[in-house]
Amino acid sequence: MTPNPASGPMRLAAALLAGVFRLAGLAALGLLLFFPSFKGRPEGWLPLIASAATAAGLCVPVAARFRGRVLDILGRLSLGPFLILALGLPALLQAGLVLCLRPAPAFDGLFVLQEAARLAQTGAMSPLTYYAPGQIWYYALLFKTFGATPLVAQLGQAPLFLGMILAFHAMARRALPPLPARLATLAMAFYPSMILYALVTPYYFYLYTLMILLMAGRWLAVARGGGAGAGFTGGLAAGFGALTKAVLLVAPVQALAFWLLSARSFFQRRVWAAWLAFLVGMVIVIAPWAWRNRQVFGEPVLVCTSGPLVLWSANNPESDGLYSPLPDTTRIDTPDEMLRHMRYCRDQAKARILFHPGAFLRLAARKLLHTWGTETSYVELINRGGAPLGPLDPALRFITQAGWGTLVILWAFVAARALVRRRPATPVELATAILVLSKGVIYSFYEGGARHHLPVVPLLILYVVSELVADRRSEIA
Repeated sequence: MTPNPASGPMRLAAALLAGVFRLAGLAALGLLLFFPSFKGRPEGWLPLIASAATAAGLCVPVAARFRGRVLDILGRLSLGPFLILALGLPALLQAGLVLCLRPAPAFDGLFVLQEAARLAQTGAMSPLTYYAPGQIWYYALLFKTFGATPLVAQLGQAPLFLGMILAFHAMARRALPPLPARLATLAMAFYPSMILYALVTPYYFYLYTLMILLMAGRWLAVARGGGAGAGFTGGLAAGFGALTKAVLLVAPVQALAFWLLSARSFFQRRVWAAWLAFLVGMVIVIAPWAWRNRQVFGEPVLVCTSGPLVLWSANNPESDGLYSPLPDTTRIDTPDEMLRHMRYCRDQAKARILFHPGAFLRLAARKLLHTWGTETSYVELINRGGAPLGPLDPALRFITQAGWGTLVILWAFVAARALVRRRPATPVELATAILVLSKGVIYSFYEGGARHHLPVVPLLILYVVSELVADRRSEIA
């Protein structure tokens, strides 16, 4: 057989991407360790100590007997009890917290809830189209059935959360042996922020993450030999995901990069057929909404109008790399005014980035620190019926940071080992790398924040478990 002339460069590109991703794991660990010092809060080291102990328990040889017992118990469970454990308990925990705290929504969560309530009542979307419509549509459907209340919106996250768990388990079963697949599923289902985030009345997280998992599952299906059908359903998921958070409009580039790198070839018809089907799926989903926006604004607006405003929020002279109210101080009443304000914010942000590169790089570093160095920032949005949480606030911060810290430590551990051993990248690693590194680039420009890394947490869990399993197999061999 004649060697494929493109296989060498594609293998090199895959190795380069995997190398950058592995270094990103070490960088994330550095940001995690630096964050308590940056904030001047030495108590921030306490959850990281718990993280290190948990990660050690999952990896060190002295804990092998305990791990073996856990896996033995997990392996003996039939499907029914396992699903009760993986689906029922996390959903009950989430619902119990919502019913106990009855948190009042604020900021974007409140605004999206209000838009959904108006849609359920009037049947009309906001002509300003600041937010992507996906979560608004979902809430409006719930409100039509159960009434427009924050409690309905918060409890309404449970079906999406359960869908995430099922989609993740389907991926894990195909990527891992049965026992590690179950273990990974439980790690994702009981990951603290997966349960707790419903308390902020999310304006995209669960729906968006579900679509990412469905899309990534189709990516891996094509990598295993699937074709246009898998590509098409992946495109449908990506389209719905983009209508929930517009940043997923980059999905066609991500999908093509993954399929070419995982195939190690530029010339596979099956890959290009899957990619074209992926594009068709996305277009079918997005086109009706984009046409509606064209009618409202008189020019193309694919998903929503907030992008330039958020870009200016993150890159203006007063910005600290997080949310800045400057773009929102302008009163906007009509679609034409929104278009003009979009252009103004976009132009101002571009000028700021181009003509003040030093300030931009400092802001980018701060954004990366707040995106990857912590997971506690969303806890400030959680309250008890509108009142402060009191002693529960530091407890929730400890739990969320300990969960993220454990995952980052394991990510850095398996990444360092893979670098030392020069292990070839697997499809799971390539898919995770593309999604994680894309977020790293995007949120160097846009507002930083822990919420931006949460949608890739399930893929990071799958990657870490798959690497630990590979290490175990190599040790046995």
